[in-house]
Amino acid sequence: MSQWIQSASDFLWGLPMLSLVLGVGIYLLVRLRAVQIRQFGGALRDLIQPPAADASAGDITPYAALMTAVGGIVGNGNIAGVATAITSGGPGALFWMWISGLVGMGTMFAESVLGIVYRRKGEDGLFLGGPMYYLEDGLGWPGVATFFAIGMALKTLLATTTVQSNSMSLVAASELGWSPTFTCALAALITGAAVIGGVRSIARVSEILSPFMGLLYLVGAIGVLWAFRSELAASLALVIEHAFTPIAAGGGFLGASVRQAFRFGVARGVYSNEAGTGSVPIAHASARTNNPVAQGRIAMLGVFLDTMVVSSATGLVLLASGAWRSGLESTTLTARAFAEGLGQMGGTVVLAASLLFGLSTLITWAFYGEQCAAYLLGPRARGPYRLLYCVAIMGGGLAGARATWAWADLLNGVMAIPNLVALVLLVGPVARRMVAASRDHLPGSADSS
Repeated sequence: MSQWIQSASDFLWGLPMLSLVLGVGIYLLVRLRAVQIRQFGGALRDLIQPPAADASAGDITPYAALMTAVGGIVGNGNIAGVATAITSGGPGALFWMWISGLVGMGTMFAESVLGIVYRRKGEDGLFLGGPMYYLEDGLGWPGVATFFAIGMALKTLLATTTVQSNSMSLVAASELGWSPTFTCALAALITGAAVIGGVRSIARVSEILSPFMGLLYLVGAIGVLWAFRSELAASLALVIEHAFTPIAAGGGFLGASVRQAFRFGVARGVYSNEAGTGSVPIAHASARTNNPVAQGRIAMLGVFLDTMVVSSATGLVLLASGAWRSGLESTTLTARAFAEGLGQMGGTVVLAASLLFGLSTLITWAFYGEQCAAYLLGPRARGPYRLLYCVAIMGGGLAGARATWAWADLLNGVMAIPNLVALVLLVGPVARRMVAASRDHLPGSADSS
């Protein structure tokens, strides 16, 4: 089973799929006139001073929607995923993660705008949004919308749960000696307690947890990079050089081709920042806002924080410390790298970050999964889905790291294809919304006064 999943994942994430992800991102970059660059300053202003929340137009504040989304994308993909990318694709994988992050910001903008435009108010009074709604209402493809919702629900149950709990159990075993079963059971209990109150409860947890866990991890990473500051220039040179040339085996590293660097860099980048997979629009569709463009700008900051900041910190720590050649993998490799710079405290930082990142991702993705269940079966499906989701978290203690990530890649790719096609076909409405928003804020207009 593990070998079949790995083969299927390798096939799906071959050149055609990677070209589709980057190709759609580049197409959106052109059609939306590099929104991720032109409006980056505006996105920061929206983050510092979010647009006024409209209680009648959503369930949580725009900032809470961003923190909920960040809680879902800043996870063990930034710790274990980056480590797996570098051990499988070499230092050049980090370069391709940066590229996927840059183009992914525009992708995230577009899908989040569409998530607001095509959202609905459900029978239970909660707002519903995401690719299944713009596939059905924007393109008139209810069958494809159902396929996406089923794919998202399966990915959430069978991949997100196991990837996060597996990564958490590995670092807890190496640092604390905990059994994988105990770690996964504890994660399931805490997740269940957090999600029982629905999106508002999840948002309240995320508003506190997401900034705290990010700052904790980055402070630790900065400490390691300071300890190895003399190696930073050489590490950056390795990233650039081996993005375009193969790297030979050495130490515990098995060597990697340019194709492997490209494949694992883009695949891990997409898994980490979620751009194009259709998950994040579900969170932003709950925002209390009548301004889809402003919320889209806020949404694309999630990709920047995830890939350009947190994943970059992990990658540079692995390279500067030299731990990437140790033969270790996943969170245990990152823990070794932090320990090289910070001593015993380094492992503790990675342990705390892995557990917090994993919990935040599990909590957010429970909401994504239940929204898909509500789309497919109605609002009554929310409760049973939450219970099933928490049970599925226990599966993370049963599989190895590489098999778990291959399963995640496979389901991520299946989910991304219909969403990417929809973004290409619906880019017109996104562009028109941008023009209208720009016109509304011209000097002398009612809004600008």
